[in-house]
Amino acid sequence: MYDALMTPVHTWNKRVLTAIETCMGRQEPFDVGHVAAALSHVATWPGCPQATLLSPASGAPSYRRIPLGTGEAHHYEALLIVWPPGYATPIHDHDGLWGMEFVLDGVLEVESFQLLAQPPIHLERDHSRVVGVGDHIAFSQADYAHRCRNLSRNRQALSLHVYGGELNRYRSFAHDQGQWSSELHHAVREKTASA
Repeated sequence: MYDALMTPVHTWNKRVLTAIETCMGRQEPFDVGHVAAALSHVATWPGCPQATLLSPASGAPSYRRIPLGTGEAHHYEALLIVWPPGYATPIHDHDGLWGMEFVLDGVLEVESFQLLAQPPIHLERDHSRVVGVGDHIAFSQADYAHRCRNLSRNRQALSLHVYGGELNRYRSFAHDQGQWSSELHHAVREKTASA
């Protein structure tokens, strides 16, 4: 666990990981929608953290990726992301992993893209969604990319992310003068403190 979590949040975290493990253990073949349904009310479970709980008491809020755990029997990663006011990611993929993102606090805009396999790299905008507390998005396609943005100019947001493996690397995409380019990045997550 990490230092900011108190007992109710620790219990919430254990419930999240148990729900994922239970869903994955019963699935042959695996269905992202089944896990998403099991976690659909995660924002209302007792002990669900708020963005301010995970932010320093002084100083400006910063973007944080806080690990909750990885699969013991099944391959997945769960983490919390703290979004400073107005923060936006670049357009990025998830290294071919399936995933789901649940808003726990605040409101995010998620702009989705389809990554076309033909060279040169090309992305087509699919749709844009505004997701608030209790809402989620899920994806299972390897050619999925998106950009996320905290819509508030003065409030932080918090989301729970579950990926079908450890998201250790990803590509970001930029569009300039009619051409798409990509850059490989290594995912940075905070270290967890022992429980």
